[in-house]
Amino acid sequence: MGSKNGKQIGQEHLATFEEYLLHGGQLPVAREGSLNLSELVRVTGIPKSSFYQNPKIEARLEEARHQQGLARAGERRRVEGDSPEGSSAEKPLAARATAQLERKLHRLEQQNAVLVAENSELRRQVKHLQLQLGREDMLIDSGRRIPAPAERS
Repeated sequence: MGSKNGKQIGQEHLATFEEYLLHGGQLPVAREGSLNLSELVRVTGIPKSSFYQNPKIEARLEEARHQQGLARAGERRRVEGDSPEGSSAEKPLAARATAQLERKLHRLEQQNAVLVAENSELRRQVKHLQLQLGREDMLIDSGRRIPAPAERS
């Protein structure tokens, strides 16, 4: 039989990863300075699930990550000397987030202005209908029609 079992495939993946590291392969780094696992999967050809499910590969990856001083994905590192505002790599992300929030704020302000105008118009209509209802009640009580006041411009 030529098919391999899961253990053999896992050992092959570990050997491939070890060979990659042995020949000077650096772990790819994402923009925020953490390990870019998707790029590592693309470069090595090892399935992403193997980095999570194979304990030997996971341990070797963790060891290599520590050697290169990389953070885990989603983990922010604070190196001595960093300013409280964040590193220079974080500034473009912060600027992009700020711009996105400003666009959202502008959109919400416009939406609010539309709703305020609509609310004002609805209040005007309610007032007009209340006056009309009052005139109809007076017509019923007195038998006399009360004309509507002239429209103001």
